[in-house]
Amino acid sequence: MKSMYEKLLETAENGALTESMALQLLKGARDPQNALKLFALASKVRDRTLGMDFYWTSGISQVIPCRIAPRCLYCTFYARTEFPPEKLAKTAKKLEELGLKQLHLSGGSNLQGYDKEIIGMVEAIRAVSDIDIEVNLGCSFSAETVRKLKGMSMLSITSSLETINEDIFSQAKPGDSLDMKKRLMETCEREGVPIRSMILIGLGESEEDRIRHLFYVKQFTQLSHLNFSRFMPYPDTAYKNHPRCSPWDVARTVAVARLLMPHVHLGLAAGNTMDDIPLWLMAGGGNQVGAAYVSRMPPEPGAGEQVIKVDEDVYIKNRMPVVERYLEGMGRKVVFERQVTRNL
Repeated sequence: MKSMYEKLLETAENGALTESMALQLLKGARDPQNALKLFALASKVRDRTLGMDFYWTSGISQVIPCRIAPRCLYCTFYARTEFPPEKLAKTAKKLEELGLKQLHLSGGSNLQGYDKEIIGMVEAIRAVSDIDIEVNLGCSFSAETVRKLKGMSMLSITSSLETINEDIFSQAKPGDSLDMKKRLMETCEREGVPIRSMILIGLGESEEDRIRHLFYVKQFTQLSHLNFSRFMPYPDTAYKNHPRCSPWDVARTVAVARLLMPHVHLGLAAGNTMDDIPLWLMAGGGNQVGAAYVSRMPPEPGAGEQVIKVDEDVYIKNRMPVVERYLEGMGRKVVFERQVTRNL
């Protein structure tokens, strides 16, 4: 006889999950036996909708100073010098020479707007490279800039809500605006611009908050990516004693998200490591994986990683050999071209 959990999974496979059912799935997956069944279904749905192959992306962070004040209490990133557009262009060209087809630019943020700055960055890259560009500078863009970026063939615009719980958001991010982040998503939806978003697991939210968050972003037809950050307490921040998030909590949430949003790419963001990839893959994560990251300081290469010097203060950490080995060990291959998704 089938258990109540197995019956819930049958309902999920038929695409009929309510918020209360999704919450039961998430809570029930605290039990590893239930979780294995949930992960198996989530992986099946991913393979059926997004295919078996994964594809590479790359990232340049700290492209512009963060002007959020007061600063987010858990964050070590604050006002620093701007990444000069000419160096951005040179770096993008180098990433393209590695075979990479996609680049993610991430901030700093500025509630007063970074409209002129992002247009300048994209124009500089476009002058030398055809690499696809995604941007994440918080809620720094006006509707006019969203339309301009759409005209520049932007692959997506990111609005990282992090948490849907307003009290937790305002406590951890007193200078930021959840309402402005939501409005940016709404603007992208109206303008027909693909949306990337992010949920931060372990900031203090409840499981109910996570499900509300998933159902909130699910409503956006333009949502193409939802990334999952795993909370990491950093020294010298007010949240230095806040507990580190378990990878199990991330995996359970990814699996439920996969059942709710079969065609959305579910990625790993800050706080995760390459060692989180196998559990994420089992839980239905995919199909985008990070290949290379850019640093302004000489990075220490991990085992199997390669550091490429682009300029006196610009370095690429190439992780492709390591990530490729991880995924190949689980029967997957990684390609440079993004695959077209298929309908259920």
